[in-house]
Amino acid sequence: MDAYQTPGAELPATDPAALDRLKRFGGGKLLGEMIALFLAAAPERIAAARTAFTGGDVAGAELALHSLKSSSAQLGAMRMQRLSEQGEHRARGGALDGLPQLTDELEQELTRVREWLISVRDVGAA
Repeated sequence: MDAYQTPGAELPATDPAALDRLKRFGGGKLLGEMIALFLAAAPERIAAARTAFTGGDVAGAELALHSLKSSSAQLGAMRMQRLSEQGEHRARGGALDGLPQLTDELEQELTRVREWLISVRDVGAA
């Protein structure tokens, strides 16, 4: 799917160009390492956001979601980036309402992103 859409169209879930940029910058080895790091860290960040919500820790939720937002964007997981950004803004505003549903959505999106990134890694090209 192309990262560029017409106004009003649903934004893409993934941006393969982000992976191409990483590969051009550091080769297939760097891309593979970045994918592995993301796949290890993303579930931890989602869990940290959920734990922070449960404990009423607004700052902890904001930090976990900010971190997930950044790494998602770097690897072209654009829907995950947007969901993380929504949660980060809520937490920054002091509101944790809706975060349980958002972390559920993030976990579902991670399943899709994981499949996409593994297929890219296994093929060796974005």
